Amino acid sequence: MSLLPPELDRPFSSHAERVAAREQLARRDATLRLIEALAAKPEPEWSPAELSAFPHTTNGVEDPAPRRTRRWSSLFAEEIAEVHRLGGSRRPLSDVELREALYLAGRLLSTVTDLPIAIVDEFKVP
Repeated sequence: MSLLPPELDRPFSSHAERVAAREQLARRDATLRLIEALAAKPEPEWSPAELSAFPHTTNGVEDPAPRRTRRWSSLFAEEIAEVHRLGGSRRPLSDVELREALYLAGRLLSTVTDLPIAIVDEFKVP
């Protein structure tokens, strides 16, 4: 039994839908890169806007944004690298590859921001 949603193997209905998905993947990949860059910054260099963009707790325990993002980037380094690889690929991605990359990027963003996957595209790095 797959842990991925069943619709990931559904073909795109049109070229326009596929193009839109590829653009969404590029935006999500760019956001992941910005969050990784933030995670690498020392805590004193974080702006108040950057600090407030992320949740202050994890499971009810205080979890400052710099610590949270550093841990996230370390724990999910392979998955983030895979999104970067697929997002930056110049070759055409199959429908399944594209849907899986979009889903993975969405889950990664959801994890670090605590936002539902349906609205992670609204998250902006300050």
